[in-house]
Amino acid sequence: MRSSKTPTTRKPASAKAAGQRTAVRDLSRSQIIARKLKQAAGNEDPAHVAGAIVIFATETIQRSASNLLEARGYLDGIRGAIDGLLKNAYVEE
Repeated sequence: MRSSKTPTTRKPASAKAAGQRTAVRDLSRSQIIARKLKQAAGNEDPAHVAGAIVIFATETIQRSASNLLEARGYLDGIRGAIDGLLKNAYVEE
């Protein structure tokens, strides 16, 4: 006997898994870049390295965003990522 209920539409499970794989790949790529940056920075003053990263991020956002609202969206994403990294680095007891 056939059910009279209409089927619900939902995303296939593979779409969620694909998104997770992409996130893992992006994190891995970021970690590789961070290791290369650390090696290239050598004994540079950490403040100068941080300043260079900010300038690089600003230029990258400027190339990627088409308006100020999008640029602020990118900035909010970066801010959240940095906050998360700092929370992991300085675990509160």
